Amino acid sequence: MPNDLLQDNFAMLQLMNDKWALLFFDDQYLDRRENLARRIGQPTQIIEGDYRDPSLDPSWGYPSVFRDKETGIWRCLYQGQLRRSELPTGRNLQHLAVLLESQDGVHWETPELDSRSPLTNRVRPNQVLPLDGFGEWGPCFYDSQTTNPEERLKAFVQTRDKNQLAAPLFVSSDGLNWKLTKDRNWHPTGIDPAVSGFWNHIRKSYVIAARPRAGDRRISVYETRDWIEFSDPEVAIRPDSQDSPAAQVYGMPVFPYAHMFIGLLWIYHTTPVVNSGSKFIHGKVDCQLAYSYNGWHFQRCQRQPFLPQASQPGEPGYGCIYPSSIVHTDDNKIRIYSSASEGEHAQVLSEPERGEGRLLLHELRKDGFNYLESLGGPGWLTTRLLQITGSLLSINIHVPHGSARVQVSSVSGEPLDGYKFSDCIAFTGDNLTWEPIWNGGNSIGSLAGQVVRLELELFNGRVFSFRGDLIPTRRPPRDGANPEFPIEPLYEH
Repeated sequence: MPNDLLQDNFAMLQLMNDKWALLFFDDQYLDRRENLARRIGQPTQIIEGDYRDPSLDPSWGYPSVFRDKETGIWRCLYQGQLRRSELPTGRNLQHLAVLLESQDGVHWETPELDSRSPLTNRVRPNQVLPLDGFGEWGPCFYDSQTTNPEERLKAFVQTRDKNQLAAPLFVSSDGLNWKLTKDRNWHPTGIDPAVSGFWNHIRKSYVIAARPRAGDRRISVYETRDWIEFSDPEVAIRPDSQDSPAAQVYGMPVFPYAHMFIGLLWIYHTTPVVNSGSKFIHGKVDCQLAYSYNGWHFQRCQRQPFLPQASQPGEPGYGCIYPSSIVHTDDNKIRIYSSASEGEHAQVLSEPERGEGRLLLHELRKDGFNYLESLGGPGWLTTRLLQITGSLLSINIHVPHGSARVQVSSVSGEPLDGYKFSDCIAFTGDNLTWEPIWNGGNSIGSLAGQVVRLELELFNGRVFSFRGDLIPTRRPPRDGANPEFPIEPLYEH
């Protein structure tokens, strides 16, 4: 790696230091994990956040939720399928782009947009894009990096003209009023819009995660810095031998999180019936977790659902669930918004009047995507080398009937005097930000500038993350210089 790139990325990690987190998607930052099992987090469904559209079916709704900076109002953009009696001539399927509003992001209302969002051929009071030319859209992208507030929101729309797909990009400042950009197609050939856009702080570009081409159910990534020129799609993740038989990857909304990128990977468990050119009708969809250290190369955690189908027939999500939006709340929770259906994939096409689709809301503990859990007796972990750059070390931990202690060790693995397990004041309870202290008032800040290892002893509980003034490194500093270079994500830039 060129030295200037090393320095740029080291400066970037120093700049982001207060946001660095040790999450437990894998053991990348660990040298030891003993008697600790990795588990997938369990989001809790918030029943009062369920929304049933009275006149559209949002089985493929792909909701995008954001809070308007000017008004504080929560807004939800999604699409719903029209009833058969309302379909335009020659169409057997028609989606409509609509919007909901809320004071709290849980209880939704249908706004009347006639005066706030002038629109031709309006067929619903909360419609935000014209019916003519609209095929589908994927989850919209809220662009917090743009310097143009008129393009704060970006909509990845698919249209079809004479059986030719196109991928026009619409932009908006508020989600109410949209403008079609000229000659800025977001995909080279046009695809089903199982698409996600996000800012990649590693590559300093916008990245789109979408299918490489129509009918190709893999996920590719490609990038742009100006929303005018786009790189060619490169496959980032695909089904493999550990998936259910003949499974396909349906989509993957991606969200930057701490120093990483988290993908909500939609897995399509296809029907065994083969009677067409592609496996399109029926089968079920759930969500697994994928992740990346650089927002370009993705891999999966355990092959079990992060958001599974509902347990009972007739419940929303028993057939398919498509989580598409993540929002961080003021009380340190993670909200996950999804569209879901009672029926299997595309079953809604036969009876759109049934209204089987819903918008669902789940909540997750901060950093709760994965955790390590002690098995019988205590478990231990030891990190790789970390440079301490300040006074903050907080641990997200749940030990209501157990205990946790932290030890700081040297590069060679020897416990530091005053920072041994026996010196640590054991913690019992539930805390998103437990800050370990040791006898005599010793704290992590006293070790600022040193390269050390952190060790955790956990009994009868769960640990979700370490956060703090830490920089992972491969070697200790030489002659007082900075550590040689940080670990991930620099290799993959």
